[in-house]
Amino acid sequence: MRFLHTSDWHIGRTVRGQSRHAEQEAALQQVLDHARAQEADCLLVAGDVFDTSAPSPESERLVYAFFRELHGAGIPAVVIAGNHDHPRRLDAVAPLLDSLRILARGLPRGASDGAVVEVASRDGRERALVATLPWVNERDFVDFERLQGEAGAPLTQYADRMRSALDGLARAFEPDACNVLLAHLLAHDAVVGIGGGERELHMAMGLYGVRREALPAAAQYVALGHVHRPQAIKCATRAAYSGSLLQLDFGEREQAKSVNLVEVHARQPAQVTQLSVTAGREMVDLGSPEQGVALDELAQYRDIVDRAWFRVYVDVDLPVANLPQLVREVLPSAVHVERARKADEPAPAAEGRESLGPVELFSKFYAGKLGRGHEPTPETLALFRHLLGEEEHATAEA
Repeated sequence: MRFLHTSDWHIGRTVRGQSRHAEQEAALQQVLDHARAQEADCLLVAGDVFDTSAPSPESERLVYAFFRELHGAGIPAVVIAGNHDHPRRLDAVAPLLDSLRILARGLPRGASDGAVVEVASRDGRERALVATLPWVNERDFVDFERLQGEAGAPLTQYADRMRSALDGLARAFEPDACNVLLAHLLAHDAVVGIGGGERELHMAMGLYGVRREALPAAAQYVALGHVHRPQAIKCATRAAYSGSLLQLDFGEREQAKSVNLVEVHARQPAQVTQLSVTAGREMVDLGSPEQGVALDELAQYRDIVDRAWFRVYVDVDLPVANLPQLVREVLPSAVHVERARKADEPAPAAEGRESLGPVELFSKFYAGKLGRGHEPTPETLALFRHLLGEEEHATAEA
């Protein structure tokens, strides 16, 4: 059987407030083209379909239009929730997606509760068992009180319980079937790009991760999602992250994006081939915080302005009030502009996050997602304070 493994679409993700809808649509079209050209028997989507748990209508329309086209091509899919997705939201639409042969799993469940799905090949001669493990929040495994107690116990507890869950799913595999595990998790040995699109909380090595030996050898292929850099994981079977569809931020610049074509037959090792996805714009740095580029040098990059997002560090003697405007007159897709520091100029003092309160952290996060000039309104801050108060009250009662 032939599977096309993809993950981490992050539909709805912007770059400094700039829409990437057209790029995301073009990338999904390439996935569909690959699936048709390779006559895939099934598409595997290993989580983080959306960038947020409450995606916009435009994002949902794009994803569900893709699934409709996939159904029209006669290709079923198995889709799981990642840590960016809302698992209950995905489970809510699962009955509708079933009619398109899109088998969706939001919340983690056991093998006897629908976690293992069966998919037949196009010619009906082979069958696959796909065991699904959506993102498991650490709070589902680790008791909060214990988290405040022994330093090392919660991490071990999470890893051990994840291994137990994986072992339980693997027991449903059959020797005469094509056995595949589809999971959204962090493998300890995964290589994560510094400053990449993965959230820091889940990317710290050793924090709520899964040891590579926990990946079941009974699975002929383990299709992973969560890490954005495409890579294989060394373990007792074939396991790989397909990576994100686009370079999601400047931490992923120079990363080539792809999907995995996986050929699996009963009792045989899986064969994996990477297929390029080139639809997205590149993330390009011009200069660095210590060594900028001159304004008159920017014009040489005009020929790729429609194929790139730029982060520009400019070499000017003194601060210029309208520097971003000057740069964007030449490079309209420059989403980050700042003046490079001189060699003898001290770096600006960093404001430690640990010294900031929840409201200040929220304000920085909000502006960081939407870009400068998009600070939260007083009404938004008031709503945040209200929700924060409700959470603190609920924690106190618990």
